Amino acid sequence: MDDKTKAARLAVHDALRQHGFERLAPVSSVPFYIGTLDRYGLRIPITIEVNDLDFVSYPRICIQPGFVMPDRTLPHLLGVDRSVCYYSKGSVILDRYNPGGTMLQCLEQAEIVLRNAIRGRSDRDFVDEFQAYWSNVFIYVDVAESYSGPARIRPARLNRGEFNALVVTAGRSWFAAEPRRKRREEEDGTPVEVVAIDYPLTFAATEAWPPTTVAEINRWLQKAAPDLIGRLESILQTQSGVSAAVLIRAPNGLYCYQVEVPQHLQRPEFLKSRRHRLPEMMERQLVSTPIERLIGVRADADYLFGRNLGSMNGLVDKRILLIGCGTIGSFLAHQLAQRGAGAKRGYLSLVDPDVLTTGNIGRHLLGVPYLGRNKAEACASYLNEQLPLLAIEGYAGDVRTQKLDWHRYDLVIGATGEEALSIALNEIAVQARPRLPPHLFVWLLGNGAVAQCILTGEVDRACFKCLKPDLAGLPRFRAMRPETVVETVTNVACGDAAYVPFPVSRSVAAAAMACDLVVDWANGNPGHRFRSLTLDNRRAFRVPNGSPTKLNHCPACGG
Repeated sequence: MDDKTKAARLAVHDALRQHGFERLAPVSSVPFYIGTLDRYGLRIPITIEVNDLDFVSYPRICIQPGFVMPDRTLPHLLGVDRSVCYYSKGSVILDRYNPGGTMLQCLEQAEIVLRNAIRGRSDRDFVDEFQAYWSNVFIYVDVAESYSGPARIRPARLNRGEFNALVVTAGRSWFAAEPRRKRREEEDGTPVEVVAIDYPLTFAATEAWPPTTVAEINRWLQKAAPDLIGRLESILQTQSGVSAAVLIRAPNGLYCYQVEVPQHLQRPEFLKSRRHRLPEMMERQLVSTPIERLIGVRADADYLFGRNLGSMNGLVDKRILLIGCGTIGSFLAHQLAQRGAGAKRGYLSLVDPDVLTTGNIGRHLLGVPYLGRNKAEACASYLNEQLPLLAIEGYAGDVRTQKLDWHRYDLVIGATGEEALSIALNEIAVQARPRLPPHLFVWLLGNGAVAQCILTGEVDRACFKCLKPDLAGLPRFRAMRPETVVETVTNVACGDAAYVPFPVSRSVAAAAMACDLVVDWANGNPGHRFRSLTLDNRRAFRVPNGSPTKLNHCPACGG
């Protein structure tokens, strides 16, 4: 133990001792103290553990078992050990440089929270904490946020192994292991009704909690959501199977409860001829049928790909063709997918003629397991494994010879970094305007000193060739400093092309810049069509962003 740690523990010890706390554990172990909160009022005996002197994790404060609790549920009190939630995680930054004062701050806050809880002053906080009181078992919900109506609870797998999760879905879910186009049987899984209410769920501190049977659920619903009484029983009577569930979408969360028909009532002849009597028969049992409570976690495409964009739209429903899955294109493919490209009615097509080699590993999305595989097909395989709800396909070969209908796409992206191929693709796009979709090109200059991209397609704006009309001349917007010499490495093998070394961070930066422009385009406001990002000020100038017009002397689109 170093001197700073010893000093911090001593400060904590002195602060707690001055407030009447005693240490129980030996000095060498995690500091563990007992004492009393609200010493002149409620006199609440507690234990306190201080296992993180950086105070990233708050000191753990628990009410001792001997304290007689009020005959009511208390807010901010969690678990069988009666630990006190006095600060919500991450809400307060505690001062590691003042350990003694920090301990007193935590004790004071815990005392305020407990005093208010025991005296009934914070019962309204049950609304915000309702999830913690409902359950600690989770179920994924893959239905649209606005959806109400019948659905199914089905087993799902989150990895390549066995089914290890449950998902609520009104159709096919991306959790399913079947191919994208395969239809599931409509009758499998537990029938569930998805119901939306416009008020938060809560419960009274004086009522028995939590509900564990159908009767107790209905008693709680009598006050919490009376319109939902009998929904579970109705599903049992009218739907097939031996289980039923209700999923409530409330402003303070998603809450599911389900019941399984007792074993002795699962006889096929009974379920076929007397199903309408199931609720009645279950109610007459000497032992009540238990219910299971689950917390819903949103897992629909709009949530997965939209929650991080705020008010902006993602790329859900967009049809994008990405040409080039190398050092820029592989990362760009990943970022496009994470923004929803390929979700719902959209698809993401990847094209590249090359295979992944050992020389690519240091600045490519993919690693050793994909060596020797075509880059486009391998990227598609990787992304489909990570985000199986997306329609992503990889095509090996030269995009100019692929039988792809470019008209079906909303956007074409050239991320090969090969100027000759970019010029060729630009020529195809210019000659077919306005029949073809807009094209976006992204590339790096020098040894990754500058990342640039341009969105083309508008007749009066610059095409890719407008940025450098004369192949042997200077670029329209000069970025590289005159004295800069670009370092290249020539391989020994004739079939292996020379390459320009630069770190992977430059590839990621170029991909991110292009992805931002794609998202701006998808939101109907591309802003600057030409964007330039200087990554090495020693080698390059800063070039302002803009939306350049076309040049009359451009051999592709001028005149």
